[in-house]
Amino acid sequence: MQIVSYAEKEPQRFKRGRGWKVNLFGQNSDVPGKELQAFRIDMSSNMQLDSHFHIVDQFQIFIAGSGVIGRDRADMITAHYADHHTGYGPLVADGNGMSYLTLRSKTDAGLVKLSTPNVREQLKPTKRRHRVSEKVVLSIPPVLEHREEVTTETVMPEKPGDDGMTVKVYRMGSGMETRAPDTDGTGGYFVIVMNGSLIHDGAEYEPWSLLWVSKTEAAPVLKAGEKGLEAMVTVFPVWDEWMQQVGED
Repeated sequence: MQIVSYAEKEPQRFKRGRGWKVNLFGQNSDVPGKELQAFRIDMSSNMQLDSHFHIVDQFQIFIAGSGVIGRDRADMITAHYADHHTGYGPLVADGNGMSYLTLRSKTDAGLVKLSTPNVREQLKPTKRRHRVSEKVVLSIPPVLEHREEVTTETVMPEKPGDDGMTVKVYRMGSGMETRAPDTDGTGGYFVIVMNGSLIHDGAEYEPWSLLWVSKTEAAPVLKAGEKGLEAMVTVFPVWDEWMQQVGED
């Protein structure tokens, strides 16, 4: 498992075009790799990112502001999933800007715009899954802290042929514990702290910290801090042949 504290990374935010970026796992790269890659993007008012694809599977979690991703709303908090070599977009921020986390189990080589000449020649076989979750509303502090039981909500249900891909939300009160999903039959998953805090190996992690659980690891116990915990779990599908070979050369 790998974990990163958002509070420790946030001061490293840097300007990138008309927006801003905070690297959480990995760095900017134009070369694919087998290492994790995760970051936060802050889009400025009315900023647009043209339709494109990536060469690795990814989740995006819209965490602040509002906008659209293609024909879908991307209000806080919404999860979006796209297979490798699957076009989506454009991403367009509303007047107050839009922030999102990008989560990848392997390092991408940079986006490829769908307007690129001969773009079809760069596409590889894929199931072309492209999903947007239900909107997630966070609890106010006293409600979260005093929850009497752990609840689990599936906000992106697994469909036939999804190979384990799903998104779940766990809500628990002060000091409560529950086990995260089994990793068998998945490509691993990220746990995203959205509200309250997560206790892991004796340390406390607040929003928007990330815990990565690989497909070969046992499911961890999620433990809430004193103020409770609301966490999203984004489960990747089983790696296909392309994902298995990314970064292995």
